[in-house]
Amino acid sequence: MGRLWAVLGLCLALAGAARAQPVEPPPVVSPAPPLAWAQAASLMTRLLETAAPSSLAVYTSVAGDRDRQGLSVGALQWNFGQGTVADLIEGVPDADALAAAAMPFHGADFIRYARLSRDPLTRPEALAWARSVQTDGVIDRAFALELEGFLAEPAVIAAQDAGEEVFRASAWNLAAKWSANLQGRSQPRFAEYAFFHDMRVQAGARYLAEIEAVMAKLATSKAGETRDVDFISRARTGAAFVSMKNDVPCQVPSAKRPRLAAGHVWDGQANCALWRTMIMDGETQGADRELLVLAFLRAYVGSDEFAVNLFNRKGLFATGRGLANGRSCDFRLLFAALDAGESVTADQVSGACRAPKPGKS
Repeated sequence: MGRLWAVLGLCLALAGAARAQPVEPPPVVSPAPPLAWAQAASLMTRLLETAAPSSLAVYTSVAGDRDRQGLSVGALQWNFGQGTVADLIEGVPDADALAAAAMPFHGADFIRYARLSRDPLTRPEALAWARSVQTDGVIDRAFALELEGFLAEPAVIAAQDAGEEVFRASAWNLAAKWSANLQGRSQPRFAEYAFFHDMRVQAGARYLAEIEAVMAKLATSKAGETRDVDFISRARTGAAFVSMKNDVPCQVPSAKRPRLAAGHVWDGQANCALWRTMIMDGETQGADRELLVLAFLRAYVGSDEFAVNLFNRKGLFATGRGLANGRSCDFRLLFAALDAGESVTADQVSGACRAPKPGKS
């Protein structure tokens, strides 16, 4: 927590000793996100997680350790690296018996180590096991077939859907607080809800208390200062996060995008140039920049292996445009349509993204 407050003081540079206290926020009218928002945020996050936002195959999707999360499973890629796979297993009734039937050779170990991933003290053991069933990120085919069969069980699919409902409720709560305390609105914008939804899916429950503390601190700061002046500077600093962290220039890379962790750095380097230009050219609102600052602070306190990709994804939702997981996406028209009460389709979400090209953002 001390590290978080140190960087918060560095990045926010709270001006002036006396600050007015934030006004009590108006009550939030809706207790849950609109259905169209819940569906759209799910499609966008599933696209980033699995590249197949609407197919039933997402429920049986499995991925190896190329993202350093050990093993990731299902529609929202519950994983060993963050311990979120334990939450999924907890939601499956009689998971041990179901795994034993669907995974006769590997079910007992999968359930055991999935549960061990919840505790940071036993997570390294769980990760070691997850990496033992693959070679260079390629999962052993016999194991993968068993695991896919388990994930396809109706009870496991139901648990995945129920797990996403938990993410949705938590994300809506965070978005509502952000909107009320920092923007003075009774309802969030879609981008704010999607930002927190993606954060909950990607990072589980990590740093939730710190995130709420930072939100409260930002609200106190804003109550006594001009909205845009400081946050423009802060957002420019935040946009340079990957560039500063990895000692790379703030410009779109000219070389082909590499794979694995270096690919996330490539995405972030391009984002640095893109977001700074958007800020300087007036393509972002004050609320966008404030959300980008929160993305920066959240990434700063994250683990080294996790922070760059997290910032790329959260920055994409904060600004509506950016590169993440090897995709260059522009969701701004979809955000506007959803804020206007419209719905969007899986094809529209997929169509808003393309493969990135060297020298182009």
